[in-house]
Amino acid sequence: MARTGMQTLIDTVRGYANAAPDEWEVSTDTSLVEYWSDEEIQRVLDRHKQEYIHEPMDAQPTYESGSTVFKQYLLGVGNVESGTAVFKIEDTAGTVSGYTVDYTRGIVTFSTDQSGKAFYWSGFAYDLDAAAADIWRMKASHVAGLVDFSTDGHSVKRSQQAQQYLTMANYFQQRSASEGVQTSRIVRNDL
Repeated sequence: MARTGMQTLIDTVRGYANAAPDEWEVSTDTSLVEYWSDEEIQRVLDRHKQEYIHEPMDAQPTYESGSTVFKQYLLGVGNVESGTAVFKIEDTAGTVSGYTVDYTRGIVTFSTDQSGKAFYWSGFAYDLDAAAADIWRMKASHVAGLVDFSTDGHSVKRSQQAQQYLTMANYFQQRSASEGVQTSRIVRNDL
């Protein structure tokens, strides 16, 4: 069974990879593994998980009634596993409450003004694009043995399916924060 806080992440990756819950099955001596069940997609996501421990949050000033208030804080990453078992926010005194979280975008909103106070978060964030690329590659390996054939004036090019899957894997790999092409801005301060 997939963890409760993973469902949105699983559903998003399922859509990226066009992975039906019962696309294909593998029998073992003791069980039947269905690709792409929620549990299988979670296993792929777990390979692309990064743990954050006491990571500083970025206070975002907003304005209410002509005054600056600090209710919104950024985690610095998105696609965070939800749930109190794996996600928590702390200040110097310990765990805090009184907030809502947009786990997809990595935005925490407190119900009251926090005056720019320092907060830290702990939890797991996932690279959904890298997970989707992995699934497309696995799907390509599953259809790699398909062959082309012609019959009654019709030509079926089934071998192209694996190449199309690999093209999708490459697309998601390039979008990936951990596997894709990265650029950095370098500013010289010695001039």
